[in-house]
Formats: sequence, C-alpha cells, structure tokens
Amino acid sequence: MKDFNKEEKYIGAKKRVDDIKAFYTHLVVYVLVNIFISSIKIAFNIRGGESFSEAFFDFSTFAVWMAWGIGITFHGFAVYSENTPSFRRWKEKKLQEFLEEETANFKTTNNQLGLEHYEGDFSKREAYFHSKKKVENLMGFCWHAVVYIVVNVFILSVLYFVTNISFTAWYTYATAFFWGIGLGFHAIVIFGRNVVFGKGWEQRKIKEFMRKEEQTDLWN
Repeated sequence: MKDFNKEEKYIGAKKRVDDIKAFYTHLVVYVLVNIFISSIKIAFNIRGGESFSEAFFDFSTFAVWMAWGIGITFHGFAVYSENTPSFRRWKEKKLQEFLEEETANFKTTNNQLGLEHYEGDFSKREAYFHSKKKVENLMGFCWHAVVYIVVNVFILSVLYFVTNISFTAWYTYATAFFWGIGLGFHAIVIFGRNVVFGKGWEQRKIKEFMRKEEQTDLWN
C-alpha cells in the first residue's frame, strides 16, 4: 500500500508539472502569435492611410487578443485553482463516487469471468486510477463548456456593439454552431459511453479477447 501511495503522489505531481508547462507554453504562443497578428494589422491599416495611433487603437487590432485571452485566462484558472479548498473537496467527492462505482463494476466483472483471485489491492489500484481518469475527463469537459459559453457571449457582444452584422443572419452564430458540434461530441465521449458501450458489451469483448489469448497460448 505504501508503494501505491507513493505512485499516486508521483503521478499527481507529474500531472501538475505537465499542466503548468502546458499553460506556460500556451501563454508564450498566445503572446507571440498575437504580436505577429497585431503587427500585420497595424501595418496594413497604415498602408491604407491611417495614422499609427488610429491603426494601433483600432478595435480589430486587439480582437484576437481579447477572444483568445478569455480562453487562456480560463486555462490558467483551471491549472492554478486545483489547490483551492473548494476545488479539492469537489474532486475528492467525485473521485469517491467514481471509485465506489468502479470498485463495484470491477468485482462484478471479475466474478462473471471467474477471476476472483484478482481481488484486493489490485482491484483497488485499478479502480482508483480509472476513477481518477474519469474525474479529470469530467473536469476537462466542464472547462470546455464554460469557455464555450463565455467566448461565444463575447463574440455575440462584439457583433452587437461594434459591427452592423444582422443577428438574423446564420453566420452570426456560425462559431457557436460548429464549436457546439465539437462540444456535443465531447459530451458524448464523457457521458454517453455507457449508453453506446454498456457493461454487457464490455464484458462480452473481455471474454472474447480472453478466449483468443487462451487459444494463442495453446498454439505456442
């Protein structure tokens, strides 16, 4: 059990380091790409007859900064909010729920397949890491949904207050629609797995692959 706890702490620490590295990489790319885009935009406007101040303070010069900035703000908040007490309590609660579910499913599957001798620390370990993965996937979907809502509200606000685009035109909602398709598939991956691939399907496939492995061992 001591080795299990050490492994758990190592994996948690490694994930946190990877998350921080990913955020800083995202931040560097955000700054460099937006400097390039803004520079091109300013130069283009100056060639069109605007002064530097007119070109620099034009809303479109910083539109990408603001839209992308919303996403990177949520990225940073997601990375650094994991240490807050309320967030830890939520994670622990969801982890316990998934752990109980996974442990029960693991025992049921083992009993049906005649693998009772795998009970004990092995089943707890498998159930724990599977549950932890489900919590991380759920967190990822929640952040995706929040960013989707905030960014699309921002886009629609800009269209309403800055441009003359009609709100009855289909392309006004193009970003929300196409991004919504992606968000919908993300939701299916997170919440629809048991609907498409139920426990019965999973157990049948396990038995099928075990039979194939046994046949292979007989030939070898």
